[in-house]
Amino acid sequence: MKNFLKFLASKVFLLNLLAAVLVFILLWHLTFFMLARYTSHGISVVVPELRNMTVEEANSILNKDELQVEVIDSLFSLDRKPGIIIEQNPAPNSNIKKGRKVYVVINAKTRKRIPFPEIRDYSFRQAQRIIESVGLKVLAVEYVPSEFQNLVQYAKIDDRIIETGEYFEVGTSIVLAVGKGLSDETMHLPSFRGLTLREARAMSIPIFLNVGRTHFDVTPENQEDINNYIIYRQNPITGTEVNLGRYIEVWLTKDRSRLETELEEIYISDDFGFENFFNDDW
Repeated sequence: MKNFLKFLASKVFLLNLLAAVLVFILLWHLTFFMLARYTSHGISVVVPELRNMTVEEANSILNKDELQVEVIDSLFSLDRKPGIIIEQNPAPNSNIKKGRKVYVVINAKTRKRIPFPEIRDYSFRQAQRIIESVGLKVLAVEYVPSEFQNLVQYAKIDDRIIETGEYFEVGTSIVLAVGKGLSDETMHLPSFRGLTLREARAMSIPIFLNVGRTHFDVTPENQEDINNYIIYRQNPITGTEVNLGRYIEVWLTKDRSRLETELEEIYISDDFGFENFFNDDW
């Protein structure tokens, strides 16, 4: 015990203790110095307003303060120039440390393309809301003969009928054709047999008829599959005198043999008779 106490009081121990304390103090200060340097303790910069700038312009400003831009998303707005910054984080006038990133959202350089929604037989107001909700615009309204007033019959662009699911750029303007009731004018109904639904609609619109209810003998797999079906029956039948704007009900199939089967059924049917068979342009 005496020897241990004597060692604690020795010059060697005291010198080693002093050296250990000095090393500890040095390491303590060195650690805090490096930590402060790494985190830029006490040094911050003000984030400038970057909105309405391009990423290149923003970087040229931020690089002076050792900051950098990082694009995290893109949106599309018709009201702003393509490629400019529309949102930033941190917000303008915020204080951040040097070396940090400013995250931005830019206005896309190319317009997003979206599928045209189903709007047939919706009211004009409903159709307008649907169209505008996906980013398209209603340029004008045309009123056409139809059994039902104020229901949308079709949409078109550059005098071409638009098909449901067809892709357009956001902001594209279209024209809606809206029903105004049946016309006093009449015509003899043509045959739609053998046509696809798209072909029947393209044929009916210029003569102010409307393809209405559709029936498929086998449910289509998807919207595109509908183009593989043909009309094998219609109501009213071909040759019937109808008012302009009349809705035509059609039945569709992929089986072309049904065209002949339906022809035989019409021939023997008491509902149509021999005279209607020859009047029907099949």
